[in-house]
Amino acid sequence: MAISTAYSTALTGLKAHQTALDVTSNNISNASNPDYVRERAIFTTYDGINSIPGDIGMGVKIQSVMRITDTFLFNRFTQTSANVKNLTTKEQYLNEIATYFPDVEDQGLNKDIKDFFDAWQTFASNPNDGAVKVDLAYKTQKMTDDIKTLREKLKDIQKSLNEEVKTRVDEINSIVKEIADINAKITAHEANGSSHANELRDKRDALEKRLKEIADVKIYKSGVTSQDSQGTTTVDYTENYQISIGGYVLLDNSTSNELVLQDNYQNYNIALKSNTEINDVTDAIKGGELGALLDVRGREFNSDTNPKDGVIGDMLSSLDAFAQGMIRSVNSIYSYSAQESVETDTINKPISVSPDMADKPLPLIEKYLAHPVRDGNMILQVYNNSGNPTQEVKVSIDSQKSINDIISDINTSLQNAGVTDTQAKLVNGQIKFVDSNGNESPNVLVKDDGSLLFSALNEIEYMPLSKIDDIKLPIPMDNGTFDVVVYDSNGEEKARRTITVNMDSKDPRYSTIEGIMAQINTPNIDDNQNNNPNDDVDDYYQAKFLNGKFILAPKQEDTFVGLDNDTANFGGSFGVNKFFDGTDSSNISLRQEFIDDPSKIHAYKAPNEGNNEVANEILQLQFQDITFYKGDTKITNTITGFYRTMTSSLANEAKNTTDQKEAAETLYKSVSNEYYSLSGVNIDEELINLEKFQRGYQANARVITTINNMLDALFAIKQ
Repeated sequence: MAISTAYSTALTGLKAHQTALDVTSNNISNASNPDYVRERAIFTTYDGINSIPGDIGMGVKIQSVMRITDTFLFNRFTQTSANVKNLTTKEQYLNEIATYFPDVEDQGLNKDIKDFFDAWQTFASNPNDGAVKVDLAYKTQKMTDDIKTLREKLKDIQKSLNEEVKTRVDEINSIVKEIADINAKITAHEANGSSHANELRDKRDALEKRLKEIADVKIYKSGVTSQDSQGTTTVDYTENYQISIGGYVLLDNSTSNELVLQDNYQNYNIALKSNTEINDVTDAIKGGELGALLDVRGREFNSDTNPKDGVIGDMLSSLDAFAQGMIRSVNSIYSYSAQESVETDTINKPISVSPDMADKPLPLIEKYLAHPVRDGNMILQVYNNSGNPTQEVKVSIDSQKSINDIISDINTSLQNAGVTDTQAKLVNGQIKFVDSNGNESPNVLVKDDGSLLFSALNEIEYMPLSKIDDIKLPIPMDNGTFDVVVYDSNGEEKARRTITVNMDSKDPRYSTIEGIMAQINTPNIDDNQNNNPNDDVDDYYQAKFLNGKFILAPKQEDTFVGLDNDTANFGGSFGVNKFFDGTDSSNISLRQEFIDDPSKIHAYKAPNEGNNEVANEILQLQFQDITFYKGDTKITNTITGFYRTMTSSLANEAKNTTDQKEAAETLYKSVSNEYYSLSGVNIDEELINLEKFQRGYQANARVITTINNMLDALFAIKQ
């Protein structure tokens, strides 16, 4: 071997230690960079020269510069970070919502409810005091305004969450495109099989971490190359790289797809667009910031833009149930306050068929109907003058005939069955059953409309109450009873009749609006048990359903009518002599008439200004259990109890989220310390390496100096 061989061997050591010093310098300069993964120069010997007495090495080289990391530990690090972000985001919005629903008695809506019932107590004690009525009207408006404000706050938060969802989706798309670009660069950089794109992988790791913090996506890597050098595990990925969300591929190596926003009743759903396919992934996003936003905002929506689920959805449905329960229960009691006549708000808008249309075959006027009439059998239930069922009459309906022809068929069937005092007739564009005087008859009711004739006319009198309770009535009813009470002008009770509501009954007398009116209008019921046929409820008032309104029209002067003992909440559902306007938290309000003139508010049941029975019953309502309808769920509680349950549930959820977040932060801190102890830069360790590589560099330089001296000596001999 020549001296030059020893020289080149030392030179390899000089270069290798120079590279190792460069790597160490880079580590030290990135000591404060949380996204930097420390690196190590991996030394290896050159192939030696095979000789006798043995192989002689040819020096050292840097085989590679490797990142010091661990895939399992990195995954734990990013997962715990995603959990912290998820809980932090959720906690932020829960705490914001909770500020509007304080779980204390003397703040917020709790105080409004107390003030409302306190005002009724004062009114019960002073039923004729105008100032007390003004105060009651003010306290009521304050409560209803605050209910609507709470709803608006929830809707504002929903809108804010919706915009946050859009922002996070935009960020995801940006990150995925950047990772796709990085993957392409990594592939190109490492195409020679020996280079390692460490800085690019650092950038990709940082983007991965942020991506999981946003949506907790699934990241798959294959072709793992694991090396162990100097007791340290180094891991890199050389083959497939894939990111998925909701089971759909968001990124495949350097090919990315895009998340798009879809309208869902003015709210954003999230879908993944790949080629020509668009797949909704909203329900699949559970973790990260985006998962928290969706958990709070909700994922499914009604046509009124309200979420069906999520924290906002639950609070809105609870607030609606609370307002609706308040409206129904208070209005049901206030309907006891007698008045000269009753006319509710419009419940539905029936289709009116003109005489010329009634002569045309039904197929020609289908576009004017709610839906086509079909061939089928109509079952009519016939009652006697005491309201007892006597027989059923079946009428075959031909859907090709005209309405007038069908009416003729109905009347023929009734006459053939011996029913001569009632006939079907077109009244105000609607098919009605009338008596010989032209008044609506309570003696014939539709039990089963197999032809859908009546519902085609958009008439709800003949529909089962169980159906219209869901689709037509603004506020639900219950099975139960109510009394119709007639008073004279002095407040003396003249007649009382108990009306039964049974939505589960197959008898239309108890399960339809027409049947309820028939119970009121049936003539031969001795309400007063005095054998006088001329002083019963039907002698003073007639029930009608006209132009979509329930009406109690007086037959005599100087009479007043009200309800009593309303366990069916009929008055509250139909809006008989309302105290509240509205149907839920979006529109609850004191009745406009009382806003304009609070003096019209009455405390009485019988029309006597000294009577305070209604005020007392509403006052007692605060201590009674009532039914709240939250979606398909019936909840029984007091008014205050239901609201306190709302606020306490929200407070508990906020507290539980805070506790979970604190636990997640503790775990994240532990995992973070473990991760950075492996992959982070340790200054002390780097300084030791710096000293070691410096001495190695100096030693190799000394070898080169020695060889130079040897060469100088050799050249001197030749001279």
